Amino acid sequence: MNFIRHGDVDIRPVEKIPKSACKTESRTLAYGEVTGHHHSFSSSTVQVFEAQMGDTIKVGDEQIQVVKYIDVKQDSVLEHQEHNPVTVPKGMYAVLQEREYNPFDQEIRRVLD
Repeated sequence: MNFIRHGDVDIRPVEKIPKSACKTESRTLAYGEVTGHHHSFSSSTVQVFEAQMGDTIKVGDEQIQVVKYIDVKQDSVLEHQEHNPVTVPKGMYAVLQEREYNPFDQEIRRVLD
């Protein structure tokens, strides 16, 4: 498995979660800036961590900023109000914000939900 995509959330497997990542009480990966919807786990077997500024992983030829990390202790379902649920297999992951290229402005920007 190379990655999981759930709407504008990009989930990539990692070998380990950095010790500098901070545990959160939330099981939400992303909130919709426009709609107020959210990408969340309901299972208590998922631990979400906030990434530190400067945490990146290599995707293709570029380094991409990590938003969060997740430690999925057993296969768990990620839900969103406008997307089909997706099962995330047991493992550790980096959560990235999906990006898009705007050819008119010639810039890469975050996708807003």
